[in-house]
Amino acid sequence: MLELNNMLVRYGKHLAVDGVNISVEKGEVVVVLGANGAGKSSILKAIAGMVPVADGTISLDHTPITGMPAHQLTNRGIALVPEGRGIIGRMTVEENLRLGATPARARDYEDDTIAQVYDIFPRLHERKRQFVHTMSGGEQQMVAIGRAMMSKPDFLLLDEPSLGLAPIIVGDMFKALARVRKTGVGLLIVEQNVKISLRHADRGYLLEAGRITGSGTSDELMNDAAVRHAFLGGDI
Repeated sequence: MLELNNMLVRYGKHLAVDGVNISVEKGEVVVVLGANGAGKSSILKAIAGMVPVADGTISLDHTPITGMPAHQLTNRGIALVPEGRGIIGRMTVEENLRLGATPARARDYEDDTIAQVYDIFPRLHERKRQFVHTMSGGEQQMVAIGRAMMSKPDFLLLDEPSLGLAPIIVGDMFKALARVRKTGVGLLIVEQNVKISLRHADRGYLLEAGRITGSGTSDELMNDAAVRHAFLGGDI
């Protein structure tokens, strides 16, 4: 289990994340929903060791990992797909994917894992020799997710994976994430696309101004009047 307990993140005097409690089990899909600037990305960056935690704890299987550097966290089984993807455009699909297998935990499984990635994302196999900068936004997002999977994570963190993608591509991507979930990986997704997120998640948290203001199963949140008004315009 990945757990955040009363976690705070500050940028100077600005409190971006204020006492957040979140948990994710392996093989579970959990979404954090909120508007721009609510602190969603800061939560993922703190878990991944990219920004410091001002207070509170992060634990993995009940072992504290707060303050560990990013490369150690990757070796512990945490992988981040950042907003903007962070892929290398002038390398091929396969070159980008194999870069993800650099952690010690992943090296012995590189060929098996890349076969698994190609099974989940057949389009990447078809285009494995293509330079990534020539691909569509949806295809580049597949590369970013596939590269993170190459590190053999137990938990995959995804920052706004639907951002800038056409609705039909977003649907295909979430179907692929469902296949990722079947491999036993826990998914923690931060999103503004509330409808499709809740359709594919087990549970969710609502984040406003850095604080959790609600939580529940996907069905509970979809049918909550306050959620419908704030996030869904009163209409599912």
